[in-house]
Amino acid sequence: RFTFSTETMSEIKTMKAIVVKEYKDWKSQSLAPVEVEKPKLETGQLLIKAKAAALNPIDPMVMAGLLKGAGWGQPSPYVPGYDVSGVVEAIGEGVEGFKVGDEVFSVNWSLDVGQQMGCHNDNAGDQKKGPIAGTFAEYCVLPANKVSKKNSKVSFEQAAAVALVGTTAYQSLKAVGVGKESKVLILGGSGAVGYLGCQLAKSMGAYVATTASARTMEYVKTTGADKIINYRETKWEECEDLKGIDAVFDSIGENGGFEKAKKIVKEGGSFVSISNPDAGHSPTAHKEFKYASFFCLKTSVEVQDKLMGMLANETLKINIEKTFPFTKDGVTEAFTAQTAGKAMGKYVITF
Repeated sequence: RFTFSTETMSEIKTMKAIVVKEYKDWKSQSLAPVEVEKPKLETGQLLIKAKAAALNPIDPMVMAGLLKGAGWGQPSPYVPGYDVSGVVEAIGEGVEGFKVGDEVFSVNWSLDVGQQMGCHNDNAGDQKKGPIAGTFAEYCVLPANKVSKKNSKVSFEQAAAVALVGTTAYQSLKAVGVGKESKVLILGGSGAVGYLGCQLAKSMGAYVATTASARTMEYVKTTGADKIINYRETKWEECEDLKGIDAVFDSIGENGGFEKAKKIVKEGGSFVSISNPDAGHSPTAHKEFKYASFFCLKTSVEVQDKLMGMLANETLKINIEKTFPFTKDGVTEAFTAQTAGKAMGKYVITF
């Protein structure tokens, strides 16, 4: 049985979306929203009317075809975008726990079913292969088991911004065993993942060191990090008080980060990077480390719910750097800002 809102799917059959037909540099793409058919609702899915969608560094990389070699699906044409918040407009057969009008959010990534890491298409077990990406559009369909409810205290912009980066930060910290009284260095405290990572690690009871520039120092201080290193003045791998640290979390893909980490991480410690594959993809391949690997998130409703709860009770902060309208100029400006690499916070498209 399908449930429809008063504005039924039969009344509105088209929507505006960003459509990628050829994998090439984002500057060569048409970023003008075009009229396309609304996605069809299938069993186990929700139709979501979008309110906001966040940009991430992965978006221009996928659009350029840079992940093809990693085995990531490359449908053509496809609608880019992974983070979304919005309102449930229709409910597919077999879905329980949602009703039309629910305010929701999600990252449309591979579902966490115990695989070591995820990618942008479902990549483990016997999962039903759902839609890839699809959130830079007025409507999207998502498997209901990837969708969380938004707290009314949290804005649609914040909800759209938190899922991918927050899940990445949380799972990365858990992968390297961050917890009470552990000591972790997070590279890139001003980036979206690093900024959330510092706060989450503190909430787990850890001592947190991080890196920043003079430009971002005051911003990074708001994470509550115990030590902030100006990486332009000090080499973190030479900090005596970090020798014997439990873990290094590279959230920015620092050049040579893994080799530098070997100088300070204790025997049997851990290293994780979400942006540099130097450590490889097998967590136990390096005998001096308990865990050392590249990592990519897996969608988890449990983690999304935790992040939403922390945003609602204000124990987690996410900064929205700027919002952009869903127009050609707005989306182009958003991609320009995202790829400039100077953000202190998230860029969000609003509908």
